Amino acid sequence: MKTDFREFHFNFYSWKRVILLIVILLILPLSYIFVDHSLSIGDYGVLSTSFYKTKFSLDQMREFAFKNSILSDFKPRFYTRRSVSFSRILEDVDNRFDMDENDVIVFLHMQKTAGTSFERYLVRYLNVSTPCYCRSGKKRCQCYRAGKKKGIWLFSRFSTGWVCGLHADFTELYVSGCVDNVLDRKEGVHRKRRYFYTTFLREPISRFISEYRHVERGATWLAARHVCNGRPPSPEQLPLCFDPDVGWDGVSLDDFLACPYNLAFNRQTRMLADLTLVHCYDSHSMDPATRDKIMLESAKNNLKNLAFFGLKEYMDESQWMFEQLFQLKFTKNLSDWQKSKSNGTLITEEQMRLIVKRNKLDLQLYAYAEKLFHRRFV
Repeated sequence: MKTDFREFHFNFYSWKRVILLIVILLILPLSYIFVDHSLSIGDYGVLSTSFYKTKFSLDQMREFAFKNSILSDFKPRFYTRRSVSFSRILEDVDNRFDMDENDVIVFLHMQKTAGTSFERYLVRYLNVSTPCYCRSGKKRCQCYRAGKKKGIWLFSRFSTGWVCGLHADFTELYVSGCVDNVLDRKEGVHRKRRYFYTTFLREPISRFISEYRHVERGATWLAARHVCNGRPPSPEQLPLCFDPDVGWDGVSLDDFLACPYNLAFNRQTRMLADLTLVHCYDSHSMDPATRDKIMLESAKNNLKNLAFFGLKEYMDESQWMFEQLFQLKFTKNLSDWQKSKSNGTLITEEQMRLIVKRNKLDLQLYAYAEKLFHRRFV
């Protein structure tokens, strides 16, 4: 029997094509894995820079990742918390502070503004139905409201303590949502609270000199966190003016003025502003003029929207305004507590020029605050 050569040739090449196809199907996935792996460990950086330019830099993308991780830490109620402004209190009697409800007075304590005096009066000399319980020899008092809603009605140094950081500012207290989160933990339950933010300001030159004298005697406030956007500033963003192991006591006024990172400069503006608007403590993220303008406008706006602010230079008027707004009375006069160590400090003309220059934002803020205060008082 003769074999047809054409049939044999056809079958041979048919099988050859089938085998070749199988080999290709087996090799292709392996080659893909090999190429992918080689790109990932060697050539990926070259490809990305040669053929594709990303819209954002690596630093920006790291910042995006950071923002994402920070946002995940906040609870939805952070965005729905309520604070009551001065104007809202006047508009409707229902917006007045109510000790029997879930209302909380929050005091923002800026250094050397009579804040310690005012906070001490809040816990010891405020005539309320359920006064704070202060134990002898203890700095902190327990300020709980009576009745079914046994919550904390006062958030301050002498009640809750420095739970949001030593001398926590507006960014740490309000913007971060710290007050709400802390009270939830302390009370063991989340409440829909109304917050009445309060503070005291002081004429900037006197305040600055008073802070200098306080630092000269040994104060450092090293425990202050300065948290903004969920993290403290890096050493590059906020260098320290002195060796923490040595301290700054005995510092001369000239040296105090010479350090560009001294937080005493424009302290009131910085502590009342929303620092997230200026990239926190990253002073190189925008030009100084723009940064100063944003901080000052933010501080003015936040000051206007506080429930109350007082001025150290007008203690009697500040006390009267607080008592009228909150329908609460002090049993002692705030003006009885008038201690200051700034008056006896000798200042040269050059030192005064530098003090004014270093505190130009605070001077503008205080001028605004003084006008607003007198307009409200009248």
